[in-house]
Parts: sequence; structure tokens; C-alpha cells
Amino acid sequence: MASLIPFSQIRQNTVNFFMRKPARELWKTVTSLSPAGIKKGRAKTRQSVLNLQKFYRIGAGPIKVKCPGLNAPLTMPNDEPMAVMEKTKEEVDAVEERLKNIIATRPSKKKVKEKLHPLERGFAGTRVEGQKLGPPPPIGDICFDGFQTYCLQLRRTTNMTSYGRQHTMSALIVTGNGNGLGGYAIGKAGLKHHIRAVVDGMKMASRKLVYVELLENRTIYQDFYAECRGTRIFAQRRPKDFGVVAHPRLMKICEVLGIKDLECKVVGSTRNYIALTHAFFIGLLNQETHQQLAERKKLHVVELSPHRRYFPVKVASPLQSELRTERDVEPKEKLLLNDFYGEGRLPLIKKQVPFYANLPNHLAAEALKHRFRNRDKSMIRLMADDVIPRWTRDERRKWAERKYQDMINGLVPLPKGIGLSGILPKSEKR
Repeated sequence: MASLIPFSQIRQNTVNFFMRKPARELWKTVTSLSPAGIKKGRAKTRQSVLNLQKFYRIGAGPIKVKCPGLNAPLTMPNDEPMAVMEKTKEEVDAVEERLKNIIATRPSKKKVKEKLHPLERGFAGTRVEGQKLGPPPPIGDICFDGFQTYCLQLRRTTNMTSYGRQHTMSALIVTGNGNGLGGYAIGKAGLKHHIRAVVDGMKMASRKLVYVELLENRTIYQDFYAECRGTRIFAQRRPKDFGVVAHPRLMKICEVLGIKDLECKVVGSTRNYIALTHAFFIGLLNQETHQQLAERKKLHVVELSPHRRYFPVKVASPLQSELRTERDVEPKEKLLLNDFYGEGRLPLIKKQVPFYANLPNHLAAEALKHRFRNRDKSMIRLMADDVIPRWTRDERRKWAERKYQDMINGLVPLPKGIGLSGILPKSEKR
């Protein structure tokens, strides 16, 4: 007689792949990356390793449950497949003590970053570019109190060698005291040591200081043009309290040098910050003070300001050379300040388009005036060639009648308009 009890096969060999390998190797199969994937940035999105037994071991928990096959044998009566059991006081105390020890050894929370003013946050969020770094570290007995430092660029550079690509971090640093003394340098360090690159750049910049002459401690002496590689800079001096209108990197350089009133226009490559910094410093160092100009030209340097109704004010005079007279000055000699510098280059300033340029009514009015676009030029040409003595209707009518008679008599060919074919002479009236 067949039995009505269902047959269930119990596997005795429970050793498999997950039981042979430790958790470290199992997690490696999920989180491992190839060297090519790491170079392409795939390591940022990989799954992090979790400690599954951090608080509770697998099969244990706040409630003690007897589960066959996990923490109890499989040969349990069929009427009790799972059972909830009460914990003893010793077991509860042991679990609480274990959790307290785990929480105590947990690393402290991340430090709350200091909230910066919007004007001190830098160029891009929380990155170090554009943020104040303070004075450079001292060199022996020399301290740099009163200096301020900025990081203009922090990037990863790559050099191809016989052993493969070598990645390094490069930091462009500029420092200055706000009174015309400043310098810049490039610091380099390993791939994951960007802070060391910034610190090395600060040390190098403090060793390469230069002094820049400033007019009234606020602006440059003359407008200049400077270039480096594909970057071209047009710098123009501005009146007091104008401010600095320039590239964001140039604004930081002006701040550390003490330039308060300046307008700069950058043409060409605006993202090559090394060339931008080099060109700006070269333009500042090539300046010529008013006293140097007076000594070179052997003439007085005079300021003509519209605020004083162009009343001349002597700014500088030659001291080490003899003053030239008006007879010694040649007629073709340059005497305006803007003609001495800038290599004859001026920035292109496009005329601002009015707001009504594309409105329908304005376009309709311009279409009506289109037929009269050459009237002024024609009037000047006809009167200059003595075709008509005066620009009146009678004189213009007489000139038109003479042209018509010459055409009828065959002296002048019949005029034809552009694109108008088949124009015939006027038929005689019967």
C-alpha cells in the first residue's frame, strides 16, 4: 500500500560556491574593475562593500526566531516549521553590550564645512580654485604677513613615458601683498596629492616676486596690449571708483597686486590660464612711468583732464636730461600718450543694437526709407560735378528734361533697369 506522506529529499552535501569562498572574495566579484575602467572614471559609480554582520549576525536579530536550516536542524516536527522563542536576560545583555561596542568604535561624523561668503567661494562651488589660501609659508626668517594667495587653476596633467602615462597634479598659484608686489608659479605633485601641489606652488610663488608700478596705487600708467600664445589682452586704465571689469582670473590677480580700477578685454583663448597670467604680468612689467617717459622724450608730461576743462597740469619733467624746446620737436613726432603704447592695437567694441531693432514697426519704417538710401550721395555728386547748380525741384526737372531730349535724339542710350528686360521707348501720340 502506497504511503500518503509526501516525500521530501534532504540534501546532505551543502557545500557550494558561496560557502567555499570568504566574503572578501565574494564582494570582489561585484566591485572589481579593470585598469582601463579605472582610467575612464568607472570607479566612482561602483558598488561599495557592505559589512553584512556589522550589527547582527546572519540568522540573529532583536527577536529570537528558530528557523530550520539556519539556526536550527532540519529534522524538526512538521507542526512547528518556525518558532519564536524568548531570550534570556543574559542573551539580551550580551546583544546590547555588543551593539554599544560597535557604536563606540564607529568613526565620528564628518566635520561640518565652514560656510563661506558667496564672494569667497571661488570659481566653481567648493573647489579650491578662486578661494583665499592666506599668506605663503615663511622662508627662514622671512614672513609674508599681509600677503594673500589664490589658486587660479588645479588640474591633472599627463606625461607619456616609456613606462606608460604618468599622471600628476598641477596648480597655478598667484600671491601678492596688495601694494604692487606679487608673483605666480606652478606647483606639481603626485596624482592624489593636490594639496601638496598647492603648497609647493605657494612656496615657489613667494620666491618669484616682482614689483609692478601703479598710478595713484589704484590703476595702470597707460593702456597696453599683451599676448602669449593664442591669448591677447587689451588693458585700459579707468577713473577712480570704476572697479575691475575683467576675466575672473585677472580679477584675482588685480586683487593681490592692488589694482582697483581697470578694464580688460581678453581675445582668443580664454581658458589657457597659464598664458593669460603670463601675458598680464608681462604687460604690467613693461609699463613706463611718467617720469621715465619724460626722461626718454626730454619733454614735460602734461595731463589734460575734462574735469578741469582741459587746463594743462604738469605731471613729470626730465631731471637727468636737457629739456627740448618747441623747435627741437619734429612735426611728425608722436605727442599723445595713447600713441606710444599698445602697438597701434585697439579692442573691437561693437555698437550696441537698440532694443527696437527687430520690432515690426521699425522694420516697416526702414523698408520705406530704403528707396532713399543714396539720395545724399547723389545730391553731393551732382552738385560737385556742376550738373545742377542748386538742389531744387526746378533745377532737377530741367536736368531730367535735358537727359530726355538727349535720349530722344540718340545722343544717350536708353537706360535700362536691373532685371527689367524689354523696355521700349514711349510711343508717339497720335
